[in-house]
Amino acid sequence: MTFFLNILPSLPLVRTTQFETKGNKPQLRPSYTTACSRSSSHSSPSVVASVSRAVDNLLYFKDGLTHHQREERRSRDERRQILLARMHNAESCKQWDAAAQELDVLEGNDEWKADMSTGDYNPEILAMRLRDLDEARMTGNTRAMMHLVRTALSRDLGGMGNIDLYRHSYFGTKKLVERYVDSALQTITALVERSAPHPHIPDHDHFEARDLLDAMLYARQSFGRSALLLSGGGTFGMTHIGVLKALFEAKLLPRIISGASAGSIVCSVFCVKTDDEIPEVLEEFPHGDLAVFEEQGNEDGLLDHLRRLLTEGSWSDIKHLTRVMRELLGDITFQEAYNRTRRICNICVSTASIYELPRLLNYVTAPNVMIWSAVAASCSVPLVFSAVLGIQRPKSG
Repeated sequence: MTFFLNILPSLPLVRTTQFETKGNKPQLRPSYTTACSRSSSHSSPSVVASVSRAVDNLLYFKDGLTHHQREERRSRDERRQILLARMHNAESCKQWDAAAQELDVLEGNDEWKADMSTGDYNPEILAMRLRDLDEARMTGNTRAMMHLVRTALSRDLGGMGNIDLYRHSYFGTKKLVERYVDSALQTITALVERSAPHPHIPDHDHFEARDLLDAMLYARQSFGRSALLLSGGGTFGMTHIGVLKALFEAKLLPRIISGASAGSIVCSVFCVKTDDEIPEVLEEFPHGDLAVFEEQGNEDGLLDHLRRLLTEGSWSDIKHLTRVMRELLGDITFQEAYNRTRRICNICVSTASIYELPRLLNYVTAPNVMIWSAVAASCSVPLVFSAVLGIQRPKSG
């Protein structure tokens, strides 16, 4: 048996008066309360403060942060989640860039960008080439600028093409890399401006337009061109539309676009349309007829698919894909598409023999092949679609 002894003295009773109404006459009724009950309402804020301090002390032993630091981290995490949601739901490249730049500032990535010493690249080479470009441009030395453009431009100068340099932050990369790219562009622009006759430019520094054009062509040939490669992935390949939309709105859509399987569908549609037609394509293409596996309203049953799989070796009929592509593209060849848009459409197709490499069809290797037939051949995945042959337009037209 356990006994509890009250060693505290009893608190005196305090008389209070309460009003009660009986009928129309108010009456006084005395009541008694302890001093503790009267002071409980006044002491509750101090009790809450004491409990809060105790909790903060316990959390300090857990994470080593003060209450103020913990509140700052909580508000920063909330802001980070808001910015990530904005990036995920962005409808344009401009909205995504604004959220990404603010997120870099919030997470301290700008400090990493400004620090030249960190990162898997060679900052000394970049800094030296940047200094040479700036000096040649500032002094107006046309021959030095021409020499640097012809010999010094490289996509991977000092390792600046390392993909890890573009994974650390959400927007941009090292400031040194960005300054080098901007300086190279400004140098090329200065060369173009100085190629025109100008009274303030000496004759020995003046280049003929033909000489400058030849130099720029050689520089472009050695530097190479950017290309966009669209892979397969079934219906997931339709996400390529968003990539092309962002590049087109930013005026960064390359002239060379390659696609395989589902990527060839998106690649071919964009390569046969001019710049004036692409905005309409972006609005209508995702909501158009893309029933490449079955015709809407006339779907095949399970027994039909099994019969085709056992007799023809494919689950779906290739005619649905060819119908959709002919409606989207028409009977246009690679050469005609190139003449119309000046874009180079490349479609990768597999060969019938296992001993041959895949072939790349474009306006050079297959100028008279219908693009829709090349897309059907590229999408001929075993057990899904039957193999097809590329169809060429007769020489008579």
